[in-house]
Amino acid sequence: MSDILLELDQGNTRGKWRLVRSNQVQGADIIARGVFAPGPWWREDKLPESWRLQKPAEIRCANVAGAQVADAIDRRLRAELALPVAFARVTPESAGVQCAYGDVSRLGVDRWLAVLAAHARATTPALIVDCGSAVTLDLLDGRGQHLGGYIVPGLGLMRRALYSDTDAVKVDESFAEGMSLAPGCRTEDAVNRGLPLMVLGAVERVREILLQQLRQVSGQKMALSGGEASPLRTLFTGGDGALIASLYQYPSEVVEDLVMDGLSHAALRVRP
Repeated sequence: MSDILLELDQGNTRGKWRLVRSNQVQGADIIARGVFAPGPWWREDKLPESWRLQKPAEIRCANVAGAQVADAIDRRLRAELALPVAFARVTPESAGVQCAYGDVSRLGVDRWLAVLAAHARATTPALIVDCGSAVTLDLLDGRGQHLGGYIVPGLGLMRRALYSDTDAVKVDESFAEGMSLAPGCRTEDAVNRGLPLMVLGAVERVREILLQQLRQVSGQKMALSGGEASPLRTLFTGGDGALIASLYQYPSEVVEDLVMDGLSHAALRVRP
């Protein structure tokens, strides 16, 4: 029997996939991977050839695009690979992590999976930042307690908001890792530097909030800046994760597949 898993991360804008060996939990043995163009990839005439050649034994999926998309993905892959799709779901507790939400159905499964993966990587406090269509920021203490989080617009959403209600700031996108965030002396620079600055401001403020909460709970003396090194980890993921991490003033780690890494730690459900 095949030991290959097909894992999917279906976001609101695009989907990602990878084929991994099932005996890998941390540092998965990735055989193949890819990113779909925005849109309903499940309607395409041909799916990735490696899916058919590798003959996966199981399909796991993180889907935040709604029930209709889940149904469509499941139907297509049942027809294409003769396998049902096991969809990750949020539960009050999983893999040593307790969810902060009273109504777990209201927490996005991508956020939950990223938190599970962060806890599996190390049992120290973490700020998990997923920079996609929206930017989500989730707080995790060292005991596996999810402390809740925040959702703010991503870079693309903020740019579209500017475009929809203004005229003079319709400028071409120009982002680069490590780019200058000095005040812009042209409208192009003012917009393109201002948008990541907005995200960074949220990330750095939430970091301070998490440190304050950890101090209150544990009594540890953790400086907000300088001094003794903080045990707090900051993990970035998502399409703009590497960009924002490159501009962040504190140590951080970019984990490309953090959401899919969480699939092996979550409760899964096959649709009837």
